Amino acid sequence: MTFIQDLLKPGGGIALIPFIRGTIATLLVLVILMGIADIARIHMVVLASLSIGLLMSISWFEKAWNDVQSSRGESSSSSAAVNTAGKEPEKTD
Repeated sequence: MTFIQDLLKPGGGIALIPFIRGTIATLLVLVILMGIADIARIHMVVLASLSIGLLMSISWFEKAWNDVQSSRGESSSSSAAVNTAGKEPEKTD
């Protein structure tokens, strides 16, 4: 039950990225195989290009998400260096 609770809390859908990527990759493989088998070839070309676009957009989203998460980590560590009076701590040599 905790996995479902993790998915339902805000930002929890990030855990589904590997599943989504695998599903789209499977779709791409099937579309390519159907194109090779000469089943509605033009449709398979369009579906393959859409699948490739989806894979690229998932990768872009994941990179942007990781950048945001790393910048949040850096900002929280830099804000910890500032004391409660709002002044930076003095450096001792």
